[in-house]
This record gives sequence, structure tokens and C-alpha cells, in this order.
Amino acid sequence: MTMNRRAFLGTTAAATAALGTPMILKAQPAEYIIGASLPLTGPFATAGQLVAPAFTMAQKLFNDEGGVAGTPIRFVTEDSGYIPQNSLANYQRALASHGNNLVGYMADSTGAMKLMAPELKGANARIMGSTSFASELADPATHPYQYVSGPSYQSQFDILLENIKAEGGTTVAFIYSNTEFGRDPIAHGRATAERLGLKVVLEEVTKPQGADIPTHVTKLAQSGAEYCILQGYVTGVWPQLIGGARQFGLPTKFRGTFWGMEKIIADRITEQAGPFLAGYEGVMPYRYFWDQADAPRYQTYAKYAGEMFAGTPLEKYLSTWTLQTMCGLEIAFKTLRDTAEAGHELTADNLAETLAGISDWDTGGFFGGPISMVNNAIGTGRVYAYDPESGLFNPTSDWLSV
Repeated sequence: MTMNRRAFLGTTAAATAALGTPMILKAQPAEYIIGASLPLTGPFATAGQLVAPAFTMAQKLFNDEGGVAGTPIRFVTEDSGYIPQNSLANYQRALASHGNNLVGYMADSTGAMKLMAPELKGANARIMGSTSFASELADPATHPYQYVSGPSYQSQFDILLENIKAEGGTTVAFIYSNTEFGRDPIAHGRATAERLGLKVVLEEVTKPQGADIPTHVTKLAQSGAEYCILQGYVTGVWPQLIGGARQFGLPTKFRGTFWGMEKIIADRITEQAGPFLAGYEGVMPYRYFWDQADAPRYQTYAKYAGEMFAGTPLEKYLSTWTLQTMCGLEIAFKTLRDTAEAGHELTADNLAETLAGISDWDTGGFFGGPISMVNNAIGTGRVYAYDPESGLFNPTSDWLSV
């Protein structure tokens, strides 16, 4: 008599149960690890240093809520200096140190995500979020384990250009940094503008820091653009471009994407140089942290921040950069929890399947309503305008999805 493998295993399981002998099960880890690379030094250190405490808060919050099916989570963060090769080395070190206990990772840039993508194969695959909204990551066919915590840069350009068209605009300039995330949406934005009947009259590339502001402003003046979208900056250049244009007397209306929408930066510029950011608008994927009335998750964050960060700037306000990180961590936590509660092992493939299937999820505050992961991204955002008097970004549009 012959017996195939499946029948043999079934017979073995039945015999084991009949004898009362326990099956050998995979040991439950004492903790799950999520690693992270942050730019604690380098050109974007300001953002990295504000984001770092979010991991401390998220660890306490998630573990207070039961961890992943009762197993606690621990975050392990390292400095990258905003150098993709450093992030890759950090990831490889985390894999070597924590093995299968490492169930997820957070990267710090588009360059890091692209560099690490080929590494996410077989035993080295993990689900991976990041600070990036890189458009190419929003493609599960090529990046099945990586996700975007909001709309891609291309989707952010779509939202802004749709908004400009709705306002009656006809001409637009793109000024962007010569970085990976600066260049990301430019070709797509050009195509969207053409579809909407908008004319792109200038595409100007700058350094991400120390840009030649007078030269770029002169080219903007010569273009005659009614609107200008700034892309690929975090701190210095985008307000300098606006300030230079105002000194030049340009009536151009400026728009920004996520990294140019931080209150801390806008307030600092207003304090140092006056209210020239009045009228500046941009796309923000989330509601701001002060808008907590219909945001119970934000209310929970406020409670934890008040207890954990008393006497620091984070006690009463979480930056947009911090919210982006918290959103990414919430996505990872939901994916881990839902996979475990469904009785599945926390493999990269199982987690990727759960991630792609997130639908009608009420995040409790980040977005204007329930969201779904579409192509591993969340194509939702709202346009806000900065008010120098109140120091707030106020919404000027409804929530828009693309």
C-alpha cells in the first residue's frame, strides 16, 4: 500500500491527537520588533528629531492596547543621516540581530525604499513603510511589501492641479529640488496639467539647500505663471522662494506638497520675516493635530503626548511629520494585528495580503472618513491655506480622492 505525503501527515496528526501528545508548534516570540531608520543627522535632521519620539509613544500605546495578539512590540531605531546606503545597512543589521522577530521596518526616504526593495525577497522580506510618498512605491506588482501612508506625490500634484483648475487658473510653474522626491511627480504633473487644460510655463530645478533664490525667482517672473507648485523641500528653500517672489512683487500663488505644510516652519518664518506666507496653500493628507473634535485617535495621542512629553514642544502639538510616521505605524500595527487575529503566521506574504486588503478603515482622525488601501497607498488629501495671524493651516477644500 502506498500513502502520499498529505495522507501521511493527516494520519500523523490524528494519531498524535488520539495519544494525547501535543503537536510541536512554532514558538511564540517574546516580542515583535519593528526597525526604523531616521535622519537624526544630515540635511533633514530637523524632521528626524521631531519624529523620533513618535516611536516611543507608539510603542507604549500599542502595547497598552495589547500588542499583537498579546505579544508586545518594540521599536528599534537608528540614524541614517538621510543616506540610503546607511538605511540599507541598518535594515540588514536588524535582520541579522532579530531574525524572524523583526516583522516590519520604517525607512526614511524614497532613495532608501528604492535601494531596499530588491532586498525584500524570501527570508529577507518584511513589510515596510517610510516617510516617502514616492509614486513608484504605489505599485504592489513591483513593491508588494512596501506601502505609502497617504497619497503619492503624483496624487498630491493631481489634487493641487485639480484645485488650481477649479479656481480658474490657466498657467502653472513647477519648481523642485534635484532630489529623488523632488523629481518624482514632475512628468506626471505635466501630463495632468495638459489633461486639465493648464499650461506649464516653467520647470525649474534647484538645490535642496542653499539654492540660488534670486536666479530662480527671476525665471519665475519671466514665466508669468499664475500658480507655482513647490516640490521636494522640507525646511529652507520653499519659504525662501516665496519670500524672494514677494520682494520681487510677484503676484504668483504658491502651492506646496506635504513636506512644505508644517506649522512649525511656517510660524518660524513668520516670526523672523513677517507674514509673507499669507495665502500660501498646499495639500495635506491628514487633518492637523489641533483638529481633534471628530478625531478620537488624535485625542488618545494628545493624552499620551501630555503624559510622556510634558514640558517639550510635543506636549501639545504633533508635527505633520510626526503624524505621517504615526499613520505609517498605525497601518503596520493594523496589518500585524489583523493577520494574527485571523490565525495566520506573520510572514511577509501574509502581511502583504492583509495590507492590500485594508478597506473602509476608520482611522479615528487622520483622514476625513474611512479609507482603503489602493495600490498600497491612500489617495486622499485636502488643500489648506496658512494664516499668519492665527498660525494655523485652515482647509480651503473638501477631502479629495484621486
